[in-house]
Amino acid sequence: MRKLNILFTAFLLTVFMTVSVVPARADEDPVNKARDAVLGYFIPVSGTVEGVAGETVRVRLEGDRDIPVKARLTVFKEGEPFYHPVTNEKIGNTEFLAGRIEIKEKGDGGLYIAGLKSGKAETGDKVRLASSRIKLAFFQDRKSDWALSERFYNGLKESGRFEILESYTPSYEPEKLSKLARDLGAEAVLLFSTPVRDEKKTMNIKLFWSEDTEMFAEIEETLDREIGMAVPGDEFLSVDLIDREPWGTYNIEDGSMIAMGDINNNGELEFVVSDGNDIRIYSQKRDMREEWLVEGAPSERHLSIDVLDMNNNGYAEIFVTSLINNKEIRSFVLEYDPSGVVEKIKTDIPYFLRVSGNKLLMQDSGYINKFSGPVYEGIFQDGEYRPGTPLNLPKGVNIYGFTRIDWQESGKNHLLTFDDKGFMHLYDEAGNSIWNSGESYGKSDITVKRTNMVPGDPSEEWVVRERLITIKTDRGQEVFVVKKIPKVAIVPGFGYKEAEVYSLWWDGAAMEIKPILKGLPGSVNDFWIAGKRIFLIVRGNVFALLKNFVSGEFSKGSMIYYYNIKSK
Repeated sequence: MRKLNILFTAFLLTVFMTVSVVPARADEDPVNKARDAVLGYFIPVSGTVEGVAGETVRVRLEGDRDIPVKARLTVFKEGEPFYHPVTNEKIGNTEFLAGRIEIKEKGDGGLYIAGLKSGKAETGDKVRLASSRIKLAFFQDRKSDWALSERFYNGLKESGRFEILESYTPSYEPEKLSKLARDLGAEAVLLFSTPVRDEKKTMNIKLFWSEDTEMFAEIEETLDREIGMAVPGDEFLSVDLIDREPWGTYNIEDGSMIAMGDINNNGELEFVVSDGNDIRIYSQKRDMREEWLVEGAPSERHLSIDVLDMNNNGYAEIFVTSLINNKEIRSFVLEYDPSGVVEKIKTDIPYFLRVSGNKLLMQDSGYINKFSGPVYEGIFQDGEYRPGTPLNLPKGVNIYGFTRIDWQESGKNHLLTFDDKGFMHLYDEAGNSIWNSGESYGKSDITVKRTNMVPGDPSEEWVVRERLITIKTDRGQEVFVVKKIPKVAIVPGFGYKEAEVYSLWWDGAAMEIKPILKGLPGSVNDFWIAGKRIFLIVRGNVFALLKNFVSGEFSKGSMIYYYNIKSK
């Protein structure tokens, strides 16, 4: 299988006005329709030049297959006859290349009007598109859906019509692609992408002739649920993405925690990713390039990361809860400096930190570095991040793994929280428990085990509870949650075979639990929602994790997968 370098974001090429989107039959799969549309430009055919007037060439082609406008044929001139070496019987005539023509208009009875692109043509010359394999240079937009690309690529390859050639390119400018194709000896260039238009995912193929960089076709198909794509409806998310195909992917160095914010005040959201020790910041605008790296000391372990412009200077701060030597909480804050660096602006903060909406939360780490005392709404005062007003939270709720929700936006705020075992609990305004999940959504991946300082006391383990994110929808507010499915249900701690994403909505009497994504192999480490997209970060390639688990191999690096959602 060809190697794919999947990154995110790329510039889509300009569509020339002379190129129309090629339609395909509605009774076929979109991927197959796109493949057949490409094949239509390379149908083996032969014919004869019937007349030439300046640059206009009239040809008559054999067979009953329609040749599309902008398809190109080669003109051959008949040369000297050649004979059988023994019988001296005439076998045929030699041919030599005379020129190239491009179909402009279709007539009746196999008649076509063409334009001369190179060389020359005369009445009686032969025209042909040979049945031998066409050399096609295949390029993929780095933000494309790799699963669709692979399927489309294999469809072309299995047709037997093409010898597919590939080469790395940092640019998708037509001239550069065409030059690469010429260097490879390819006749045509194909650029594959999967842009989202009007909240619907599409498959887009652009075709160029390598000899002069002219785009001769653009083929576009809107994808639907039959191949795993969601079709947004009237509600928040109207279908389950059961087939697990993401709308796009990022391939990053490594990471298990994710947050997003405008770090350098450029109007764009950057990705902030922690692998538990180092923090990397990626630019979506620049093809997911790593812009900054903040290396952690060997003694530190990150428990959470969040992003918020708390000091209102236009540069979103990065709040990192850090555990030192597995003993004490020493959180810190990073911020971009206009000189071009990201650096620590506050260190040794003895609080757990978390961002909820547009508020910073803080909780004391206590003497034994476990959650101690109330959760405070943080304030920024005199250049310091300080605990402000304490929150009134139900017993057992700590800074992590809870969210407030006004389900019908009626002014009544409920609180939904995880417990340490991954069960969810819902509390009303008075702090009364009114619902629980009845099943675990998976214990957090981030656990801390430490030995108590008091002799005779056993070791204890505590967890950093998973995220819950509240988002506005067409019917009020809902909560997004990731559920982890264990590999072996009866053996806790053996790991997770797959993950699911659910939307929760309380109607006043019962909890509606709606599946959003199901059957994602592997374990989602963290997630984030920005605008109309949900981002999921997984260490390793989720589509290969189960296979690698069986073989005993695990891929390095991490992937960020995103799906479009419809928000209010």
